[in-house]
Amino acid sequence: MPRIFLPLFLSTLAFGLGAAEAAHAQPSPWMEVAGSLGGLVLAIIQLIVGLAIAAFAITQGLSIVSRLLGGIDIWAEIAKKNTAVALLAAGAVISYTNVIGSGIDSMTAALTTLVSGGIWNGLVGLIAGLINLAVAIAVASFAITVTFKVMDKLTKNIDEKAELSANNTAIGALYCGLLIGVSFLVSNGVAGIGKGLGMFLSAVAKAIGL
Repeated sequence: MPRIFLPLFLSTLAFGLGAAEAAHAQPSPWMEVAGSLGGLVLAIIQLIVGLAIAAFAITQGLSIVSRLLGGIDIWAEIAKKNTAVALLAAGAVISYTNVIGSGIDSMTAALTTLVSGGIWNGLVGLIAGLINLAVAIAVASFAITVTFKVMDKLTKNIDEKAELSANNTAIGALYCGLLIGVSFLVSNGVAGIGKGLGMFLSAVAKAIGL
């Protein structure tokens, strides 16, 4: 999470915890309002964090593709109306954001639990969500890299950089589809890791009496 959001996130987290604690101690309409307000504020923070991560995902996705293609200048190619490179870049961004989105979904679920499911359950869910988000960011880069490596092995007689620079739309469309397809498979795996991690941390919390 970007450092500029950390103080705001922690203060909002404390507010949500307090609202949840009060709602469980003395259930009343006003306490429910306080808990709902805490959830709304946490959702807004989640949106801000998501937007910040989206900017990072776009930059990182394009950077990985450029590096794997031997340093091709993606923006320069797009300025020359190179459709093949534009398709590849679009596929990389969609792939990266799709995988990271599964990690953000885990955080969203954790923040909801934080307000409605009790402090300890919420904290366990939040920790699992943060870890899952970190895993998603790492896996997104790995998935793009593996896709390129596998295709490089399968197409030894094709110089991808040369073909893309020559505006070979066919290879640009192929790589775009491959990246997006692989991202859906990987995002499901990341979501599964998040659920399993949440269950594991909950079991540990219960075992130590939290």
